[in-house]
Amino acid sequence: MNNKRIIQIVDILLKQENYVTIDDISKQINVSNKTIRNDLKIVDQWLSENQLHLVKKTGVGICIEGEQDAKLKISETIMQKNRELIDYSPEARKIFIAMRLLNSEEHYRIYELANELYVSRATIHKDIIEVSDLFEKEKIKLHRKNNHGLQIEGKERNKRNLLIELMVQDNGYQMFRNIVNDDNYECDGSIVFAGLDINDDELNEFVRIVMKSDNPYLMELPFDTLVFVLLHIFVSFIRVSQKHTVTLSKEFLEELQQQPFFDEIKAITDVLADYYHIQFNEMEVRYLQVYCISLQNSKSTNESDEQEAIEVARALIDSWSEQLQLPLKDDEELFDSLYAHLYPAITRFRHNILIENPLIHEIHNLYKNTYKIAENSVSYINDRYQIQVSKEEIGYLTLHLAAALDYFKEPLKTILVCNSGIGTNNLLINKLKEQIPEINIVDQESFVSIYERPLDDIELIISTIELHLKTTKPILKISPLLKDYDLMRLKEIIRKFYKIKNDPLLRMNKTHE
Repeated sequence: MNNKRIIQIVDILLKQENYVTIDDISKQINVSNKTIRNDLKIVDQWLSENQLHLVKKTGVGICIEGEQDAKLKISETIMQKNRELIDYSPEARKIFIAMRLLNSEEHYRIYELANELYVSRATIHKDIIEVSDLFEKEKIKLHRKNNHGLQIEGKERNKRNLLIELMVQDNGYQMFRNIVNDDNYECDGSIVFAGLDINDDELNEFVRIVMKSDNPYLMELPFDTLVFVLLHIFVSFIRVSQKHTVTLSKEFLEELQQQPFFDEIKAITDVLADYYHIQFNEMEVRYLQVYCISLQNSKSTNESDEQEAIEVARALIDSWSEQLQLPLKDDEELFDSLYAHLYPAITRFRHNILIENPLIHEIHNLYKNTYKIAENSVSYINDRYQIQVSKEEIGYLTLHLAAALDYFKEPLKTILVCNSGIGTNNLLINKLKEQIPEINIVDQESFVSIYERPLDDIELIISTIELHLKTTKPILKISPLLKDYDLMRLKEIIRKFYKIKNDPLLRMNKTHE
C-alpha cells in the first residue's frame, strides 16, 4: 500500500462536500489516472471496514458517504495502520529522508519529515546530520534555511548515483528483484520504495513495459546485471518524468558516438517515451549508454582504457605485494584476471558509476581480512579518479586477490604419533595425505620419541594415543583406523588452524613486525 498517497486521497475526498473526479485527484497528487484507480481499491476496502462507502457515479466522480464520526475516525485508522507498515529504524529513516530530499520538487520541512516518520523534530534534526554526511560523499550540498526548509544542490548525475545506492540499501530492493524475476508477480498496492512513493503496481508496470520490448541487449544479460540495468533505467525514468536531465560535455558526447549500446538503449527509451508520453533527449540516452559500456567485456574497449587498466592493475598488485611481502608482481594469472576486470571498470571509475555485487556479504564473511587488504589498496583509484571506490568494487578485487593468495598458502607442519603396526601406520598416513591436504606430515614419532623431539618447527601434532606434552602446540587425538566421524571432526578442526596460519592480515602483520 502506498501509505502517503492513500492518506492524501482520503483527505481530498473527506474535504469535498460534492463529487470529485479521478482526474482532479491525480492532478493534485501528481500521479497517473490509472494509479489513482488502483489506490481507490484499497481506499474502498478501508472505508467498508469503517462503516463508510465509496460512491462512484459515471461522468460525475466519487465521494465518501457515511456518518461524520466515522469519517473522522477513518483518517486516524489509516494513519495508525501506516505506522505498522513503515520501517522506523534509524538506518531506514536515513534512507527515507535522503530519498525524499533527492526526489522532492520543493523545499522539505523538518516537521513534514517528523509527521511522516512519526518521530520528534529533534530526532529528525539528528538524522539530518547523518544524511548531510551521506550527501557530502556524493558532492551534494544540503542547505538548511530557517523558514525555508531543506533543499539539496548538486550535479544531476551525483543525485542519481546516490538515489541508486539508497534504493539498493532499501528494504524494497528485494521486492524490486522479485518483480523483475516473476512475470506473473501479483501486485497488491504494497509500497516498494517509501521515500519515493513507489508501489508495486507502478514498478511492475514499468518492468513489464521494458521487458516486453524483447530488447536483445536485455535478453542476454545475467539476472543480477539485468536487475541493476533496469534500476538505472527506472531512476532515469523517474528523473526525466520530473524534468530533471543530465548534462554531458560536447567532447564526451562526440566520444560516445564511437562507442556501442546507443541503439539498444535508444530502443528502450523510445518504448518508455511512447507509453508514458515523456521525452528522453540524446544526453539521457548517452548517460545510460555509459553505464552499459561500464559492464562490457574487454574486447570492445579502446586503447586509452587499455593503458589505464594496465596502470591500475599494476598499482594494485604493487600495493598487495608490498603489504603482504609476497612476489605477486610475478603472478601473470593474477595480472590477467585483474586486468580483464578493470578494463570495463575504468569507465565506472571515470564516471563514478555504481555496480552491484550480489556476493558482497559472502565475500565479507569468507574473506574478511583479504577484503581489508584490498580496501587498503584502492586509495590509488580514489585519488586518480576523484571518487570513493564502492564496497561492491572492492569485493570483486578481493576475489582476485584471494585467488592469487591460494598459491601461497602453506600446509601445517605436522607430526604423526602412531604406535600401531606398519600396515596400520601406512594406511593412516595415506588417508591423511589424501583427505586432508591442509597438513604436511614432516615426521613420524613413537609414544617415547615424541617426548624427546624438539617442536619449535611444528604447528600440529596428530596422535593415536593420549599424550601429555608440555607444549602449546595443538594435539589432536584420533582413531588408528581414522573412522568417518574422526575424519570429519579432524578436517573441521584442522581447517581452522590452517585458516589462521594463512590469514593474509596476520601474514601482513608478521612481515611488518
